[in-house]
Amino acid sequence: MANRFRRRSSRALALAAVALSLLAPTAGAADTGPLAYIPVAGEGAVLVVDTAADRIVGRVEGVGPQASAVTASRDGQHLYVQTFNPPFAGADDIAVIDRATDSVTARIPISGTDGMARPITDPVRDIVYVITARPSIDVLSTTSNKLVRSMPLPSLALAAAISPDGERLYAVFADSTAAVFDPESGFQLGERIQIDGSVPAFAAVSPDGHKLYAMNALGDNVSVIDTASWRRLGAIPLPPGSAPVSGAFSPDGDRLLVATPGANAVQVVDVAADRVTSAVPVDAPVSVGFTADGAKLYVGSLGPQAGPVIAPVAGFDATSLLQPLVRASSRPSSVISLDAATLRPTGSPVALGAAPGVGAFMN
Repeated sequence: MANRFRRRSSRALALAAVALSLLAPTAGAADTGPLAYIPVAGEGAVLVVDTAADRIVGRVEGVGPQASAVTASRDGQHLYVQTFNPPFAGADDIAVIDRATDSVTARIPISGTDGMARPITDPVRDIVYVITARPSIDVLSTTSNKLVRSMPLPSLALAAAISPDGERLYAVFADSTAAVFDPESGFQLGERIQIDGSVPAFAAVSPDGHKLYAMNALGDNVSVIDTASWRRLGAIPLPPGSAPVSGAFSPDGDRLLVATPGANAVQVVDVAADRVTSAVPVDAPVSVGFTADGAKLYVGSLGPQAGPVIAPVAGFDATSLLQPLVRASSRPSSVISLDAATLRPTGSPVALGAAPGVGAFMN
């Protein structure tokens, strides 16, 4: 009798083990490394990429027609997606992705169409800043997922960044000027200053907080501003027609990587000397970002192009910067994975099928 009970118990345990194995999450759904959330323009989606394996493991639908940039809340629980709708049409809101379910769980109405600048996460407050074409800086609470206030701007901002200590918020305007603001009050601190170049498409503050860099898409250079004295230091020249549109600092803070689709390369800038030291060949790169573990550089590529990705236009229109992404949305594009130290490819490109925007890189 005891032996029969032991045999029945063994069979029951085996069946239970099989049932549990069927209910367990599959490899790739749960057993993933650090993740990248990459928006794809024209598809209204954000792709979830396992950056350890360089493969797509998920897809968040319904974020908005032209998903162009993603930022994360300070605690990493939520993602905020900018979905610029040229020409200033569509819903004026920001999509919120809950990372627990990788789905859109809220939409936050904002005061005006979100502009070209990516949303900015405050490093010390539970706040995300959104630059609008109103023009304004809208302040979103990441605890309540609501618009808490709107700070008017003197002109249309095309790029913005915040200091690492959260004390200063920088905006770079369509008229090639820059200003600094108090994030708490929204008051402008000091005068607007002129920068070099034209159409500032992206801005970044050095990890030590000492310099502000503005990538000028139609100026073929990167403006450098001393943040302590608030004065222009000069500009880093790039190849003619290079059209710099995005940038990211290396984990050690020694290099600024600049995406230049017109030059089919990522430019490597030595931050100490403020000069280009090398260029990494990539077909029409439009976004750059380092994985959360600092091991890889991800470069969003539009793929081979028949003509210039961004070209000067008569009578500048702010929406013209996004048009290449919209036009390319039906073409094959990818994310290229490079070793962060050597800047050499680490594997095959991750095919996206649409134009990649500025992503968020999470643990």
